[in-house]
Amino acid sequence: MKVSGAEVERNVTHMRAETSTVGLKEFIRRSLDGPVMRELDFDLKLGRQLKILTSEYSIHFNPDEIICDDALADAIWEAALQLLERVGVYNLDTNRVVLLRRAEVEAAAAGVPKELVVGEGKDAVTVKARAHDSKMAPIVMAQPARSSRYKGGLKAFFARMMETYVSDAGPLGKLARQLKSELGGIPYLAETPGEMMWARAEVRWQRAVAGLIGKPGLWLSGAEVSSPPAILACYMEEGLLNKFNSYISVHLMPELKLDWDCLRLTYAAQTMDVYRFCAADPILGGYCRNSEEAAIVAVATLLGYMVYASDKGIVHTNVIDRQGNYTARGPLQASAAARRAVERKLAIPMHGNQSTRNGLGTTSGLYELAALTLAQTGSGMAWAGRGYACGLGPDGEYRVDLDWTFVSRISRGASGLSREKTNELLLKLLRICESQDATDEGKPFDYYYDVKTLTPALELVALYDRVEEELQSLGIPMG
Repeated sequence: MKVSGAEVERNVTHMRAETSTVGLKEFIRRSLDGPVMRELDFDLKLGRQLKILTSEYSIHFNPDEIICDDALADAIWEAALQLLERVGVYNLDTNRVVLLRRAEVEAAAAGVPKELVVGEGKDAVTVKARAHDSKMAPIVMAQPARSSRYKGGLKAFFARMMETYVSDAGPLGKLARQLKSELGGIPYLAETPGEMMWARAEVRWQRAVAGLIGKPGLWLSGAEVSSPPAILACYMEEGLLNKFNSYISVHLMPELKLDWDCLRLTYAAQTMDVYRFCAADPILGGYCRNSEEAAIVAVATLLGYMVYASDKGIVHTNVIDRQGNYTARGPLQASAAARRAVERKLAIPMHGNQSTRNGLGTTSGLYELAALTLAQTGSGMAWAGRGYACGLGPDGEYRVDLDWTFVSRISRGASGLSREKTNELLLKLLRICESQDATDEGKPFDYYYDVKTLTPALELVALYDRVEEELQSLGIPMG
């Protein structure tokens, strides 16, 4: 007997009414028996509802305020809850909509950890939530250089690193020779066994380096690979990733979509008791026509993720525009508003991202980094980490040790500033950033650093010192 879409929706609504919590298993069930819908129809419905909700809740950003006030943050939260209830989450593999009630979403959000312990043993760090104007500074946790934007991919850089050490007599030389032999000339190709082999080799290298510097329990983030088999291969034995030093990414896709890979990885992470990580990065200029809509989607994305992965969840948001820019005024406003909404309603530790358009060793890139750090600190970021890229330059370079010192000094200095003062300083920075029309790609990593000793060139050190002095002259405090 053929069942109409209306009957299916009534059945799902009845099923939802029987429980106040959802969780992963129920989310999987709804991915199988939720209402059928074409992806295009889901996108159109999402766009219509965003327009309606922006008007319904009178959500409008002041162009001269990057950090929004409490009332606007609360309105964005309410609009995000409504968006999830009216639109749901779309499973691309089943072409079905996972319908969610407000009470279910709120129950899931209440289960997100209020603090995180990342790292192991003496290297463990406790991360707590912080308010936008808290005097407690965000924790800055630099991890090994990692970025898929590197020309040829991160594995190309890893291969160069191994070649640099292969003739060394020390423990890294021994490991480099061993890994080179084990890889046996197999190239790194996504969705192949080579991806699994290279991912494991990279993690072994990171663990070895952490041990050599006296931090064997160092927090390493997640595997820098895309396919579930390669990610899970990094957990297959002692000495690789584990529940203390890593997370598994289980993001919703832009906008409010997922697939079976996301839920498979969630199940694996849940089984292994590994942190689940969600980066809500809506695309401004796509289905989100403006920064107000992007802020709503960012919060809705985090809330949707919490329904299936909240019990050990790490959350992060940064809006990006269609040019890949995180630091333009619109993306900054949207991501700051989303963090403020979550800060006020959940008080959970929000993670920050340090990606810039301009490259390594550029004045413009450091001004961007300063604006990004100031906006994140002033909107409730609790911790920053992971080696996000600086620029799309000739080699798509990485955050380096001087970057993390720079981020730490700005975030410490900005902690405790009022919203009004933070906005005043951000406007000064944005006027400078927005006056730069062209992107400065900078120079390759190995122009500034010896790959083996990792000693920075004097000209790079001088650049950071000069920019810090310029920022202080603008009134930006350095901690």
